[in-house]
Amino acid sequence: MEISKCVVLVFLLSGCTVSNHNLNNGPNALGGGFSDNKLQKGLYSIVAKTNFAPWSDHKAAHKIFNRRATQLCGIAGFTAIELVEREFEHIPRDLPPKYIISQVNGYVICKSSNLTIKEAEKLIQASYAVSL
Repeated sequence: MEISKCVVLVFLLSGCTVSNHNLNNGPNALGGGFSDNKLQKGLYSIVAKTNFAPWSDHKAAHKIFNRRATQLCGIAGFTAIELVEREFEHIPRDLPPKYIISQVNGYVICKSSNLTIKEAEKLIQASYAVSL
């Protein structure tokens, strides 16, 4: 009986750190998921977030980021550039537990696109100018 309670607890806790939710389709009540934006064929910006948890988990955010990059680029693979890690509280509270969402932002160049890193960086800079 105690083992089954432990197994359920492990599943609940691991569910707080990993998310497959596409945030392009709307927010996730648990906070996590991914969103992406195609800058050009073979160049994407990706934001990957964990569901809220009482701890930081950038390793899980990187897994979400890499899984989405693999979905976008396929078996040819990708190169990630300009990765930034951050974290924030899902619901700010004064008392513990904190509800922390870990996030990784960055860009991927699909190897099938034949873009160089320098070319991709120029396109990324151009996208900043357009968004301003």
